[in-house]
Amino acid sequence: MQEISLDDLDLQLIHALQLEPRVAWTALAGVLDSDPVTLSRRWERISSLGLAWTSTIPGAVSRSAESAGALVEFVCEPGRVLATADVAAADPAIYSIDLTAGQRDVLATLVTADDGELAEYALERLGAIPGVRSVRTHIVHEVLRLGSDWSVQSLTPAQQARIPMPRPPRRGAAKRVAPELARALRRRLGFDARASYTDLGRDLGYSPQRVADAVARLRDDGDLVFRTDVAAPYSNWPLAAWFFIQAPASTLDAARESLATMASLQYAAITSGPANLIVAAGARAKPEVLKIEAELEQRLPRSRIADRSMVLRVHKHLGRLLDARGLAGDRVVPLP
Repeated sequence: MQEISLDDLDLQLIHALQLEPRVAWTALAGVLDSDPVTLSRRWERISSLGLAWTSTIPGAVSRSAESAGALVEFVCEPGRVLATADVAAADPAIYSIDLTAGQRDVLATLVTADDGELAEYALERLGAIPGVRSVRTHIVHEVLRLGSDWSVQSLTPAQQARIPMPRPPRRGAAKRVAPELARALRRRLGFDARASYTDLGRDLGYSPQRVADAVARLRDDGDLVFRTDVAAPYSNWPLAAWFFIQAPASTLDAARESLATMASLQYAAITSGPANLIVAAGARAKPEVLKIEAELEQRLPRSRIADRSMVLRVHKHLGRLLDARGLAGDRVVPLP
């Protein structure tokens, strides 16, 4: 049986792929002081064990201007948390699900086509999920930090600077990607963002060059975001917590800059409700959670952390279902 763990080189490789998920092994060899064959084999082991994985999410351009999002808290009936999470995970609009300790059993990320659909979920569909005792919906007004902005932080600044960024579209490439090709690429790359252009072309019925041009155009236009995620329990950031913060408007206005350099911060959003700023942060050990709380209070003047919840287990992450150990498998609910 293969050992389920990540060493320093594994974490450096994951960090590099978080900066550029499609970077070539040959381009990384010198940066990581390794060779392409070793890096390829390491990634094969890491991904096959579910320790890390690549995927895509729709970019801001591809989402409708009317789209709406919310963070949803569920309190479940005793003994029904996992069953409730399983039912919720089957819904493509529920992007991610954390099982948490504290005043909520489940914290989910919901993305809908528009405010009308969001209202339908909040008023009808979420409460009808079996095992749900109560629901609280926090409408997201603005996302200040996405998970794709965070990394395991295992590379030095000099190494990070050497990671090649994606090439812009060729001069001769089409200015617009056909909607059917864009949809097919999003779905296929959502399972494996490192799929080769040859494999993509074969699977989707296009030439490798057309596929390469389409991917470059979608990325350059902000229509497609590539991600590399890691199974937290096996990483150098094994813990995570959610913080529900009450902040004055003036503090929220300056929050972008004040939170931008916070190393542990994985997600932050301005929301409706008593907690108008909700953030998620990673920690290397339990004592760090209190330090993170203190840092948030320092960076957010006149704010109050009204509540917090530790993540016990990640059940679903951006469409990918994880097992009880936090490892990713092949079960993916494609994002809308």
